[in-house]
Amino acid sequence: MRKTTFMFWCCALMIAGGCRRPVQAKEARLWEPVEWEFENLTCVGNPFDLVARAAFIHEPTGRRIETELFYEGGRTWKLRFTGTETGPWRFATASDDPELNGLTGGVDVLPNPGVAGFVTNLGGKWGRLGTGEAFVPQLVMYYDPIELARDPARIDADIQEFLVEHGFNGFHIAVLCRWFDLDKTRSDELPADPNPDPRTFDVLEVLLEKVHAAGGMVHIWAWGDEQRRMTPVRWGLNGQVDQRLQRYICARWGPLPGWSMGYGFDLQEWVRPEDLRQWHAYMHEHLGWPHLLGGRAPDLEQIYEGLDYSSYQQHRPTYDTYVKGIEQFPDKPTFFEDRFRVRVNVYPDKDYDFEMTRRGLWHSTMAGGAANIWGNLLDPRPDGMSQPYPNKEQIRTWSEFWKHRFKKDMVRDNELTDGVCLKVPGRLMVFYKEDTDSIRMNLAELHAPIRGVAVDTRKAYREIDLADLFPGPEQTFRAPNRSDWVVAVEGRFVHQRVVSDQFESIRR
Repeated sequence: MRKTTFMFWCCALMIAGGCRRPVQAKEARLWEPVEWEFENLTCVGNPFDLVARAAFIHEPTGRRIETELFYEGGRTWKLRFTGTETGPWRFATASDDPELNGLTGGVDVLPNPGVAGFVTNLGGKWGRLGTGEAFVPQLVMYYDPIELARDPARIDADIQEFLVEHGFNGFHIAVLCRWFDLDKTRSDELPADPNPDPRTFDVLEVLLEKVHAAGGMVHIWAWGDEQRRMTPVRWGLNGQVDQRLQRYICARWGPLPGWSMGYGFDLQEWVRPEDLRQWHAYMHEHLGWPHLLGGRAPDLEQIYEGLDYSSYQQHRPTYDTYVKGIEQFPDKPTFFEDRFRVRVNVYPDKDYDFEMTRRGLWHSTMAGGAANIWGNLLDPRPDGMSQPYPNKEQIRTWSEFWKHRFKKDMVRDNELTDGVCLKVPGRLMVFYKEDTDSIRMNLAELHAPIRGVAVDTRKAYREIDLADLFPGPEQTFRAPNRSDWVVAVEGRFVHQRVVSDQFESIRR
């Protein structure tokens, strides 16, 4: 059934009646998934190829979300939904399978204030629907999925360690060919026509749900490199096996908030622009909800420029490198999607140390907000997980400082300082300078009263209140010691009245 025909059919079914089979109405909170379970006793053929679609309509506004049911195993199919607006939603299903056709129901979505929704693009920055706040993803290398299957309870401890105590805001995980078999990473270990493995999805859904509940995000690498057979090349990129998997990912995870996906690594060795274009289009045709999809390339280039975020495989990016990457595609979020790992003489031109990690958090943020993946592999673990950082109080300082300070309308303006500056024009200025005991600041665009604080980024978080600040140029912060310092200065917000011969409006 063509998509337009399906949309018309669903509207007609819900409005005019049709052959309905009502199911239990449910209640859910905004940004939190709800699901229905259906038994299908008459399915013939491969159940992963059975297509059953559902259209949800928000009754107050007419907004529509389309998704698919997915096969859970045995004779069970499930339908998932996440409300993006409060109020009643109604749904109807359409399928060539009679037991999954004509199902109708509803869900009343209740308010859920303060909960982060889907990861999205806010004016070229990473952001969250629900809170409407921009943020900078600073992610930690996570376990191989098979390790989660062996001990899923460890997720809670990892959230406490890395998101709460360190101050990172998410995890990074690579799935590879475990999509088809939780126990296998390589395509040559799998059959010629594999199906998705629900065990893999079960395991990773626990991670997605718990990290989202903690306010974080998960970034997924779908594939690896072809040299190690960690790709779908064997079955054909965007072929039958691949698109079967893509539909399954979309049906199960489309409604789950808090994740983004990169196509894999070393893509320049095995992926063409057309492959990424087809993958991106097919995924978004089936996802139903917004999720950012990307694919990294080396040397500040892009394999295909039509993806949702710009992604780079760049070794040891500096502040200037981050700026260049952001400026190439300023309307998209930016991700420096290598893994910046603390190691010694593994790859001397790539390896990080703890000081480079700390400064990298600040460089990527002050440049305008580029995402990163971090890992402490000085004492490598067999499961691939990062070790805790010995300087976690410094990472926590980065997190505490930027909590509610990183804004979607921030812009760079380094002419205001002898360091670097990120500002919300007329409202907030953040100045940063390394190995210094002073920072020159031009505060002329702010309005009194002005409040400022300084923080030593090499130490545990502590704000030093700054006195005698005023709206004017040529002011200098004098630090009590030489270090890497950040200063935040906030002025009184003044509404500017704009009058024309046709209208009067207040600009915010």
